[in-house]
Amino acid sequence: MAVDAAVRMVAAAVLLYSASQKLVAPSAIRQTIRALRLPAPHALATTVAIGELATAVLLLAAPRLWLTSTLIVGLGVSFASAALIARIHGESVRCACLGRKSETDLGWRQFALLPVWSAVAWVTHSGTSDRFSGSLWVAVTAVALAVIVVVFQLLPLGLRSWSYLKVLESQWTSSGSSSRSSASSS
Repeated sequence: MAVDAAVRMVAAAVLLYSASQKLVAPSAIRQTIRALRLPAPHALATTVAIGELATAVLLLAAPRLWLTSTLIVGLGVSFASAALIARIHGESVRCACLGRKSETDLGWRQFALLPVWSAVAWVTHSGTSDRFSGSLWVAVTAVALAVIVVVFQLLPLGLRSWSYLKVLESQWTSSGSSSRSSASSS
């Protein structure tokens, strides 16, 4: 597999996952935007999620467009800017950048990843591989990530429900046997 194709697939998967988490649970990113004291948290949260989604689709469908590279660098700059704003305010701002379960403080990680985002933009734009490119790969990646997100969102709920059903079953079994014991005694 060509390096540029692998870079595109990984970057698109990360962005699709990130966007899906922001769309599934928008309150986490809105809370981050409020903590950064930025205006219009609802609109900005939606804009970030749609920007990530659009960038992921372009990474797979039209990787060598200047727009694709510009969006990649723009996202990297916006993430680093959020960390800079948190540092300027001197506050610890939690960010669910990749979903609520991955919450971390904004800071040096976002600064360190800015050159990585720039490198992804360069590799993507200058790449020559047509592997994993086109609308089919957008659909395949989106469906795969949708399944992953659904499983990870529903798995904890399913496990809690299973535990609850087990408790109910044990209560029902114990109450049923005590009812039979009472009936036998009479």
